[in-house]
Amino acid sequence: MRTNDIFRQLTQSLHWDTPTIQALFAPANIDLSEKEIANLLKTDCQPGFSVMPDYILLILLNNLIDSKRGKKDGAEPEPVAKHQKLPNNDVLKKLRIAFNLHEQDVREVFAAATIELTKSDLSALFRKPGNTHFKACDDELVLDFIEGLGKWLQQGPAHEA
Repeated sequence: MRTNDIFRQLTQSLHWDTPTIQALFAPANIDLSEKEIANLLKTDCQPGFSVMPDYILLILLNNLIDSKRGKKDGAEPEPVAKHQKLPNNDVLKKLRIAFNLHEQDVREVFAAATIELTKSDLSALFRKPGNTHFKACDDELVLDFIEGLGKWLQQGPAHEA
């Protein structure tokens, strides 16, 4: 999965504008201009397209967690290596943490994207890669989750109604 696709889907589904994106990068001292953000949001067939490295998306997701949940008292920021890979499962985990989603919430998010997962399928996505029950999250599933998250946030959790 290209991180640009995830970034583009996050921006569209969560209705982030340029100032919001810049604010999410600011704690990491990453200063992106409007043009740089626009180039990250382009597809690879559009002129000016810029590839977003995995570690930049990881920084964005970590800062999203901090902005939504607050920083842990006394906790050091998670070190991010420039060559660090970001599996789709980790994207799901980071979004789950940022939006404080419980199991039922995650199932509702997937349902908003017309995806039904069993409890075991869902828990397999959040297991460690070495676990025998671990299931890798494919590209389409992570993009559908982000789309469903946007819909779910707009309509509000079903179990609160």
